[in-house]
Amino acid sequence: MQRLPNSRTHTRGILAPARERHRGMQAFAWVSLVVAVGLLAAAILYVPRGVAALFSGVSESRPISATVLEGTVLVQPPATATWQGMASRADLAEGTRLLTDDRSRAFLRTREGSTVLLYNDTELAVQRMQYGRFNPALQDSVLRLFQGRIQIGVALHPAAPDRRISLLAGQGRLDLGTGTYRIEMEPDGTVHLSVRQGTALVWLGSRVLEAPAGRRVVLTPAETITGPLPLERDLIRDPLLERLADASAWSAFVVTEAGTPGTVNPQPDGVWFERQTADGATDRHGESGLVQELDRDVRDYVNLSLRADVRTDRQTLSGGGTAGTEYPLMLRLTYLDAEGREQIWATGFYHQNDAGLSVKLGRQIPPGEWITFDHPTLLQETRPAPVRLRRLEVLGSGWEYRSAIRRVELTGY
Repeated sequence: MQRLPNSRTHTRGILAPARERHRGMQAFAWVSLVVAVGLLAAAILYVPRGVAALFSGVSESRPISATVLEGTVLVQPPATATWQGMASRADLAEGTRLLTDDRSRAFLRTREGSTVLLYNDTELAVQRMQYGRFNPALQDSVLRLFQGRIQIGVALHPAAPDRRISLLAGQGRLDLGTGTYRIEMEPDGTVHLSVRQGTALVWLGSRVLEAPAGRRVVLTPAETITGPLPLERDLIRDPLLERLADASAWSAFVVTEAGTPGTVNPQPDGVWFERQTADGATDRHGESGLVQELDRDVRDYVNLSLRADVRTDRQTLSGGGTAGTEYPLMLRLTYLDAEGREQIWATGFYHQNDAGLSVKLGRQIPPGEWITFDHPTLLQETRPAPVRLRRLEVLGSGWEYRSAIRRVELTGY
């Protein structure tokens, strides 16, 4: 007799697969929910970062403000070949070039507060002035110096304290951090960087040099880089008076009121200035000496120093003469003051004043001996203050004289 299956067992056999399917669907649902939540969290966390990273690199050009300090400043707008006079105040677009002459200066200010002062006879281009549209820390500022002298003040960027402004000059690139810098390009292309505050990175090809505050770096057209050097630099050429031939930086001159003219005689031990006769009877003014044209703007210098090795062997005119301006050996510096007027600073050396004449510009020294004259605070003691050095003269003067000089240095920073 055939046995029928138990109804409960039969029902469990039918329901078991259904329960398994239900549990599988539940598990799938939970996994899907967890994955969805994870994807949502990842989207919330990373998508804004990705968008921010994408937009953080977006930059836009912003103009730089310019002010004429004096004279007429010329500008060449981007993509043009003509120069035009700049208004007293203007906003200059990226790509603009500026040019000052011997009577003009200009002042630039970037959007974040950095400044550029253009001195006389300077040409500068605002090559790039890019700022982040959405990222305040992004800034790419590049200037190019073609000639002349500028002073740059790099302001502290609140969002990017390590930010640097780049200056292209000659074959080099100067990356300037927060601080104050003076850059000068000489007519032959030599670039002088003086770091007054801050730190600069100087690039020349693949070479890099760090210049700290209080130091100077020199880049030459021959692609040499020298430094860091002291801030103080020579302002005259051939200070040892060794090249008094053709193409020398020094030129000889003779001035004679009456009687025998003086002479300039280079010797192994120095350059001698002589005016002598057999009877010593000359009693009219005369001069003989050397002169070097300087033509150097020093309005932002903080110090000038003058040093020389001097000697007087003979003088027939006592002291500095009646007016105190004639000495057997003199140093004369001609300069322009802030009003553009020509001024003369001078000092003289003498060894006798038997007649008790004026020596208001004089310094008494022993006869027949080499003496080192050192004036380390020339700028502070010269009034009115110089803004542009014109020329330096070393000379013998008076009636009859014999004197010499073997070194003269004019330095500043």
